[in-house]
Amino acid sequence: MRIGRFTIFITTLLLFLYITNLVVYEALASIFGLTTQLQLFLLGLGLGVLSGSFIVASIVGSYFYNWGTRVYYTLSAVWIGFFAYLFFASVLYGISVGITGALMPQVGMALIGLAVAVSIYGVLHARKIYIKEVKVALPNLPAQWKGRKAVWVSDLHLGQLHGPLFAKRVVDMINTLPHDVVFIGGDLYDGTGAPDIEELAQPLGKCKAPLGVYYITGNHEEYGDSERFLKAIRAAGIRTLIDEMVAIDELQLIGVDYRNASNTGAFEKILAGFSIDSGKPSILLKHEPKDLAVAEKAGISLQISGHTHRGQQWPFEYIARLVYKGYAYGLKRFKNMQVCVSSGTGTWGPPLRVGTNCEIVVFTFV
Repeated sequence: MRIGRFTIFITTLLLFLYITNLVVYEALASIFGLTTQLQLFLLGLGLGVLSGSFIVASIVGSYFYNWGTRVYYTLSAVWIGFFAYLFFASVLYGISVGITGALMPQVGMALIGLAVAVSIYGVLHARKIYIKEVKVALPNLPAQWKGRKAVWVSDLHLGQLHGPLFAKRVVDMINTLPHDVVFIGGDLYDGTGAPDIEELAQPLGKCKAPLGVYYITGNHEEYGDSERFLKAIRAAGIRTLIDEMVAIDELQLIGVDYRNASNTGAFEKILAGFSIDSGKPSILLKHEPKDLAVAEKAGISLQISGHTHRGQQWPFEYIARLVYKGYAYGLKRFKNMQVCVSSGTGTWGPPLRVGTNCEIVVFTFV
């Protein structure tokens, strides 16, 4: 079954890459007036090598971690982000040619320039981390929780792209914020074990909160030895919630493991086993905002999630909205439950943010 799914995935990926590269290839050949066999061969070879570079960088990066692999991974990831806008520019150029019936290299050059400008903006914008303030009114909230603050960070994706300095920067930002508890919502790591994951987790030990720091797993922790990731996180002094519920001053805090919670039936059994008290507020930390009906039925007051990155690059936000049925970002209500989804603190793949922000969410309970 797994081999079959993997084959389908690879076949689909290769077909997608072929089609998108063909569109860009035709557009670039037209815009720059490439006609000789050598010119067209070099263009096709260059696009093919660049398109496969991120896959190669990911494979190499899963075994080695050094200055060279980090630079190669970063450049390959930036290319993927730029290629998306280069593809859109190529499509627009093709449409303009189709409408006018004439080749317009000046228009094509302008569109390519726009793609470059947007990509540069995306790289620079992704380096800034925003603080997002969210007020939440929970039913039956105990008096001691009125005005308390919880910090949520997720999707740091520590690895080849984001290293210990990035982790330290995030922790320093958290420590400057007024807060009582910290939640780390999965995909702390990028999934590879090549970097020193203990070193990556070490800055987290400096993260302080009067009511504790709690962590749940994300899908990227499941790509490698998840227990090794958990061991490094625990060594940093972070409390892991692996299908557990803890009481913090009459508030029920629940954390679910990504692998277990990704199965609807298993997720339902996990929540049923907690005997959640509907007379007290409950917060569910769940990496991916899916199976909301299961959580709402179990009596959860607030579910906090990440994972979606809000699409990360425009216009992919619209795809994220479609996939997660309108719950890809922000604080919203699902029947009797509130759901808040963050766009994430880091980036995955292309280190670009266009139309979205890297963010740390600060909840104030009212």
